[in-house]
Amino acid sequence: MDFAFTKKNYILLIVGLAFIASGLILMIGGGSEDPAKFSDDIFDFQRLTLAPVLLATGFIIELIAVMYRFKSD
Repeated sequence: MDFAFTKKNYILLIVGLAFIASGLILMIGGGSEDPAKFSDDIFDFQRLTLAPVLLATGFIIELIAVMYRFKSD
């Protein structure tokens, strides 16, 4: 039986999902407990740069995993 994806494709899918999940987790937080007080933590490197880069990398990996056809052994 032929499957649409090979084992390498599924591994890339899992790696891409891990990148996306870690990017979303890194975006969590940074708010203030007191709604009247503003917190500058939402503008730190983790939430403003690192998390979006991880998300974009994860989506690119997912695209490659779906579109790339590995040579059969």
